[in-house]
Parts: sequence; structure tokens; C-alpha cells
Amino acid sequence: MNGRRDLARAQPAPADGATLADREDERTALIGRLLALIAHRRLEPGDRLPSERELAERFAVGRNAVREAVAVLEAVRMVERRPNSGIYLREVGRQGSLEALVLQAELGVPLTEAEVAEVVELRAILELQAIRLACERRRDADIERLDTVLAASAETIAAGGNLADRDAEFHLAVVEATGNHVLLRVVNSFYLLSRARRRHYFADGTRAPVSQAQHMAMRDAIAAGDAQRAAALMGEHLQGVESYWRELLQRQAAHV
Repeated sequence: MNGRRDLARAQPAPADGATLADREDERTALIGRLLALIAHRRLEPGDRLPSERELAERFAVGRNAVREAVAVLEAVRMVERRPNSGIYLREVGRQGSLEALVLQAELGVPLTEAEVAEVVELRAILELQAIRLACERRRDADIERLDTVLAASAETIAAGGNLADRDAEFHLAVVEATGNHVLLRVVNSFYLLSRARRRHYFADGTRAPVSQAQHMAMRDAIAAGDAQRAAALMGEHLQGVESYWRELLQRQAAHV
């Protein structure tokens, strides 16, 4: 899954002179304004949103633009249309999709402290199981993919770059080695919604060499088929990241 870009594929091609990228950016901006309106009015699950006509007038856009924006929110199960009634807000915590979190992250809507804790917990559950499966199912091509990512990571570190994207590539390569592409799509969503935070995590350059060394150790355990060692290494690796997120959240809460 790739956030709003995946959802955009379901939308019709622009009929006017605007490019698909222009239309996508406009739709994303409008979605952000819709979510801001929902927050401003403190709408609760089950509350009715303004009609498409009212929204079009409020935001000074065409009704087609509103319809497309609402369709995206429907697709990620944040709102629902009720025949002959209108558009209603869903209970996102219970009914929303993982894509809803990705969409909010791409729009710059911060996750709550509880959401961050739950995402970190889910990541650990999925990746610990993934690395065990990778040890059982890995093929030569999977090890080669890990080696390619590690080589690129070493180049990034040597150049003083931010390791965030290479870090994601490594973890996704581990999951890909399981051969379970649904699992890969779910874990990919985590990396999409945590992209900004990971860039901040690796910003000062001090964590990158440590992460690289841990990745190399995990690669060797996967190649050897040592699931117990691989899981232990992954657990230690993720525990360090979790400690960082919790410390960051505590600092943010102290400044509220």
C-alpha cells in the first residue's frame, strides 16, 4: 500500500489541462481541509457532515472535487455515505483502515500518544514474526537483496546522509523474504506513516552506524537460518527505537 497514491489510481484521469499530479495534490489539500473542519467542529462518530454542495461552497471548489475527496475518506473508512441521508463520520478507531493512519501522516496530522504506542507495538509483533519466517523461507535472491540494501546504506552513512529510507528498505527486504506479500503491504504502511519520525530519528547521524551494525548481524542470522538469534537481534533493535519514541513523546507532553 502506498497511501494516497494507491487510492489515486482508482480516480478518473483529469479531463482538463491539469496533470494527474496536480489533481492529486489538490485532492490531498482538500482532504486536509475536510479533516480540519471535522476537528474544528468537534464532530463525533455518527455525526453528519455538511452536504457536498455545502462543502463545495465553503471551500470554493467544484462538487466533483468534493466528491473525489470524500471518496478517498470512504475508501479508508473514515466516513460513510448513507443513501438519501448524507455523509457521516465513522468510529475511526474501530472501523478505520490502516490507510487512514497513513493518510493522516501524509497530511501532517500527528498521531496521538496512544496511537504511536500501539503502532510501535504492532511493528514489533509483525517484524519479530517476519524475521523468524524469513529464516525459514529465505532464498539466495533474498540474501542478495539484503546485501544490496546494506551496501547502499554504507554509502549513505559514508556520505553523511539520512539513513531513514535505507532503514525502511532493509526492514521491508526482511519481510519480503517471508514470501508473504500481504504481510509486506501491512508493514509497508507502518513505514509510510512513520517516515517523518524516522528521518528525525536518524537526523544527527549518530544512530545510523549502530543501526547498520544491527542490520548486518540480522542479515547473517537470516542467511544462517538461525531464527532464535535473528528474533533476539530484531527485538533488541526495536527496543532501542521504542525507547526513543517514548522519550520523544514524554518531551512533547512536557511542553504542552
